[in-house]
Amino acid sequence: MEPSAAASAAPVFVTTQPIFDRLANVYGYEMDFRSGFEAEFTAAVARGQATIDFSQAMGFDEIVGLSRGHVTFPRELLIQNVPILCPSDAMVVGVPGDLRGDGELIGACRQLKELGYELELTDFSPEQMDSPFLDFGDIVRLRPASLPAERRRVVCEELMARGVRPLATHVDAQEQYESAHEAGFWYFEGEFFRRPALTFSEELPSQKAQYLALLREVNKPELEYDDLEDLVKLDVAMTYRLLRFVNSVWFGLKQTVTSIRHALVLLGPQEVKLWASMLVLQELGAEKPKELFRRCLLRAKMAEGLAPLIGMESQAPELFLMGMFSLMEALTDVPLARVLEGLPLSEEVKSAVLSQSGPFGQAYAAVEQYEWGQWERLSQTAAAMQIDENALPAVFGAAAKWADNAMSNM
Repeated sequence: MEPSAAASAAPVFVTTQPIFDRLANVYGYEMDFRSGFEAEFTAAVARGQATIDFSQAMGFDEIVGLSRGHVTFPRELLIQNVPILCPSDAMVVGVPGDLRGDGELIGACRQLKELGYELELTDFSPEQMDSPFLDFGDIVRLRPASLPAERRRVVCEELMARGVRPLATHVDAQEQYESAHEAGFWYFEGEFFRRPALTFSEELPSQKAQYLALLREVNKPELEYDDLEDLVKLDVAMTYRLLRFVNSVWFGLKQTVTSIRHALVLLGPQEVKLWASMLVLQELGAEKPKELFRRCLLRAKMAEGLAPLIGMESQAPELFLMGMFSLMEALTDVPLARVLEGLPLSEEVKSAVLSQSGPFGQAYAAVEQYEWGQWERLSQTAAAMQIDENALPAVFGAAAKWADNAMSNM
């Protein structure tokens, strides 16, 4: 990257919402930019910034990893061919839904298609079945709730017959996901993956209860060295996975770790407790989309990354736990207060997770606001914490990259 370009580029505030395929695996991420998105792209054109440089500057590498970012461009930037600043294998180009009769815009989209970009029509409605976009587009966004139940399947079949994959938006509950899946939608976006199931109850199934008990014991502050080793060894699968993880490239150890005792010696009890907790959490959410656990890790690392900015370096481990346990309700399908009451967490962590109150409350709010793209509220929270909000994109990007690396090694 040219030094002048790097120096002139302002921090890019962008968050992501996952897009799932029919197997509940992440297909890509919708990228939600703070206001100024168009100005940033326009400025990049003026700078003559190289494609790969701009892709990195906008956070594609850190934030979406090996997945594709879904970015909706306004008409003016599409006509200027601005999407070519990002590689076709890193981005799906979102196109506004007002293509009818706009030959200039259609021509620009056809050119992008010829260059290998996937195109996604946003805000699609069944009345647009005669849109010329459907002759070359790849994906259309459609809100299932806007259609009668019997019409959804017909629309999906018509789109698939034309080689266009329907993406269901605003899928915010499990029953909505199941209905859209049955209707034939190919992709799904919404909050369903982080919402508790319909079988929401006060008690955990026996297997999950065992994992929660292990999580409770592992995190006891008075836990001794030998006790920790005995706890981990109680679960054969946990022992195997922890040893495999410790021996992965993530830790970069020069010698093979052959036992829990060996891991404790090399890494220390606190590090082993942390990773054992993460592995237990992963098992608790084994039946959930993997993205839910990734969100736990991302929140944890971002909260930890805020610690030095807000003068809480010594409390960074607690902030990490705060983020990691913040989605326990969705992981367990048990009320959050009921789950947390059995865990040996500090009152500061519990207060933040349950009500965004206490000394960690603002840090928790900042993590959630960034994740949801609530930019105005984030600015207010940053001001209340007396930190420069321009430092936050780097914290979020580093956390996203760390979470992806941890997932791939776990």
